[in-house]
Amino acid sequence: TLWNMYYYWLAPTLTYQIAFPRSDRVRIWKLVGTLLRIVVFSAMFIFLSAQVVVPTLTNLVKDLEATNGVFTPGLLAVYWLRLSVANTYLWLLMFYIFFHLFLNLMAELLRFGDRVFYKDWWNSAEVSSYWRLWNTPVHYWLIRHIYFPCVRVGLTRGGATFVVFLFSAIMHEVLISVPFHMIRHWSFLGMMMQIPLVAMTKLIHKKIPGTSIGNVIFWMSFCIVGQPMAIMMYAIDYRFLKASGEVPEAVECHVSLFDWLWQQASGSVPEVTECHPSFFGWSFTN
Repeated sequence: TLWNMYYYWLAPTLTYQIAFPRSDRVRIWKLVGTLLRIVVFSAMFIFLSAQVVVPTLTNLVKDLEATNGVFTPGLLAVYWLRLSVANTYLWLLMFYIFFHLFLNLMAELLRFGDRVFYKDWWNSAEVSSYWRLWNTPVHYWLIRHIYFPCVRVGLTRGGATFVVFLFSAIMHEVLISVPFHMIRHWSFLGMMMQIPLVAMTKLIHKKIPGTSIGNVIFWMSFCIVGQPMAIMMYAIDYRFLKASGEVPEAVECHVSLFDWLWQQASGSVPEVTECHPSFFGWSFTN
């Protein structure tokens, strides 16, 4: 029915079914507590972004301009380390705000009974376990709508897994390219590099059962190597493309969230009342 569709659109799930598990009632105090935590931890996320990450990227761009865009090992190491620490905190905050707080808030409002939005991904002994555990709504959708159909048309399990990672890599790149108004390949490459990491950590786990080597590789690849490097590459590309005029300026001073944070940190926010941030670089006025 139409009501079922409306409920599905709002429910914290991506896989449709006729009847969802429901809780008995809405717990008001749980809603209030969850909302307060969303406000507090969102403020922490914005503070870290504006006061740590954006100034770090601003200084990185300035240093690259001083060296005519030439990376030196020392310059790379300094900014990489700074970003890796801040990125770890931001990543964990994002996960806690969205998967633990926001999805549970929506579930409580809708009396949605299935509250398993993630499992213990932080203990993953291999990279494939992380991708199965950290985002169960998306994982179930990918399994139902991409993996199983690929298997049914004759692909091997390995081939179906490759198609899933390829689709995920494309979507990750789209989610980055649209807000930045530019097409790059860093996020796509990062996702596709998960395939050899999956194979390597599976082999290690098979050869040395119970080892924590795979878990160390997972944390290192995400928090120390992959995400900080991607942030640096996107920031450098964005600022240099914008300086060259290849990234379009927002109309009527409606800036993207990335620009707004950058301006807030550098103190260059113009004195215009219409200026306000928008996640996708476009916004509407009354």
